[in-house]
Order: sequence, then structure tokens, then C-alpha cells
Amino acid sequence: MICLKPIDLDNINDFSGTSYDKMSFKQKQDMIIESINKIHNDSYFEILAVYQNDTIVGFMNLFSHSKHIISCGPEIKEYFQNKGIGFLAETLALKYAKKKGYTIAIGNVDENNTASIALHEKLGFELDREYSNKHGRTIKLYIKAL
Repeated sequence: MICLKPIDLDNINDFSGTSYDKMSFKQKQDMIIESINKIHNDSYFEILAVYQNDTIVGFMNLFSHSKHIISCGPEIKEYFQNKGIGFLAETLALKYAKKKGYTIAIGNVDENNTASIALHEKLGFELDREYSNKHGRTIKLYIKAL
């Protein structure tokens, strides 16, 4: 069974196997505090731990772009990828976002991230456009009505 729970400072060592593991202890701590306070750069922000039974298998980032638009980004630990967990976790995160009043979800996906592209398409997101980010990488913007 998959469920989502808000993170807290006890989760600081649970980031292994994710891109967050590359962050310094202080950066992780600051990110968790922002999640607890539900604010980053004056916008709603929250990270939810993805649990499979009693094991944290990843995280879901929620970030508000406006009163109605939110992005939900999965970060599933490598060992647990390709098992349908990302799909279930993002489905739960989108329901959570809808309960919070958001009506549109977006996903910014690197053009080389075929797993994330497939996930967003499976979840019913539509490709809106492609653009180059500040690092010169091509990003696909997916959008979905909640």
C-alpha cells in the first residue's frame, strides 16, 4: 500500500537513493523546514514522503505557481523505480493538490527523462510546449486539469 505523509526533520537521512542525497546537510535541513512551514520563495511548497507499507520509497514535491496552478514532482528511490510507485504516488499527490483547491497541475520534464515523460502521459497530462531552461536543456511542459 502506498501513502503520502508530510516530511519532518526525522526524515533528513531518508533522502539516500534520490537526487536530494547530493545536497549538504544544511540544504536538506533548510528544505525540510520550508516544507514544514509550507513556504518557499513566498509560494506554497511541501514535500511528502512516499511510503510503501512502513518504508520510505521516495518523495513528492508540491510547488504552487499561482492560486490555481501547482507542480507535482516525483522523486522515487532508484531501487523502487519501474514498479508503478511513481504513478500511484503522483495520483495521490494530485488528489491532495485538488483538495487544497488547485485546478491545474503542471510538470516540467527534461526531454531525456523518458520515464517521467511516460508517467505524465499515463497520468493524462498533455504536452503544452518545449522550452530551454537556464542551463540550456530542453524541457517539456506538461499540463493537466485536476
